[in-house]
Amino acid sequence: MKVLFLLSVCAFLTFGIDLPARAQANDSPFKGAPTRYSVAVVTTQKNRKAATMWMYVDGNKRRTEQETNNGKLVLILRGDLDLMYTIIVSRKAYRVRPFDPSLLKSLDAYELTKDMLHEKVATETIKGQVCDKYRFSSSTGKTQSPAEPDTAMAGYLWISKSSHLPVMSKTEGATTEWESLDIGPQDSSLFEAPAEFQEIN
Repeated sequence: MKVLFLLSVCAFLTFGIDLPARAQANDSPFKGAPTRYSVAVVTTQKNRKAATMWMYVDGNKRRTEQETNNGKLVLILRGDLDLMYTIIVSRKAYRVRPFDPSLLKSLDAYELTKDMLHEKVATETIKGQVCDKYRFSSSTGKTQSPAEPDTAMAGYLWISKSSHLPVMSKTEGATTEWESLDIGPQDSSLFEAPAEFQEIN
């Protein structure tokens, strides 16, 4: 599940940081991906209810929304201001912390896939989209059968040939689908704390 979560976050929270420089890599399946969009990332684990994380990306601004046991949690990353907002909706409160840009780099999808996306194994149509299918694994220096990833830390990722963004990933324990993709500029208010909420330490 850790790898599945990282793939989701990396692919959507961190696209766009220094994108022009890294997008020159010819072997990157994400080359040409948009830097402004919103998407719902739906993860279904065996015998569990599906969990949805909404993600909003606009240049170097990021926002995620997800339901937790304590209600909705919103995280806003402002790469333009080097600030991170954690918004606790049920309390109508938020925290602001300095944001180290190196954190984005450490989570960057391009950096992650250097070790995780091992090879393209097929081209398939998934959910009406023509996708390149990649095998991934968190293991290094270990060869796994392309047909039988044997742990929850390995699986497959389908990347759209038109949008260059993920469409679906599968591991032994879970399936993640990227739905309701809306490409284009996002409302600037999404990347600000609500004016009526109280800032707390």
